[in-house]
This record gives sequence, structure tokens and C-alpha cells, in this order.
Amino acid sequence: MALLIDIEKLNTQERLELANYLWDSIEHPKKDLIVSDWHKEVLDERIENKTVDTSKLKTWGALKLELTQKHNL
Repeated sequence: MALLIDIEKLNTQERLELANYLWDSIEHPKKDLIVSDWHKEVLDERIENKTVDTSKLKTWGALKLELTQKHNL
């Protein structure tokens, strides 16, 4: 199905609805979805090592400030 729309003409609510529609359309993978072997290995490794070092995590606000300062925005 071909769908052509001018996203710039959509208001914020319409864009959010479109984003949700797109996500819902891929949220449940189809049987024909092919995942490469290296990707499976990475996912398996992450599942095995479920521990997360939260000391390296940043909040969105902290990361945004860091990037803003780093790139003089």
C-alpha cells in the first residue's frame, strides 16, 4: 500500500497518531522478518548479561544539557 502525505502539513496530534500507527504496524513482527545472526548473538549476549550499570545512565535532561553545551546550541 502506497501512502503519500505531507507530514509538514500535519498538526502535532496528527503526527503523534501517525507515529503510533507506524509503531503499531511493526510492534508485532511478521513471520517474514529476518534477523541477522550477528544481531541474534548480540541480543542473546545482552539477555545473558542482564545486569545494568546504572551509574552510567543519564536522564534526558542531563543528556540534553550536555549535548547543548558540547555543540554550542
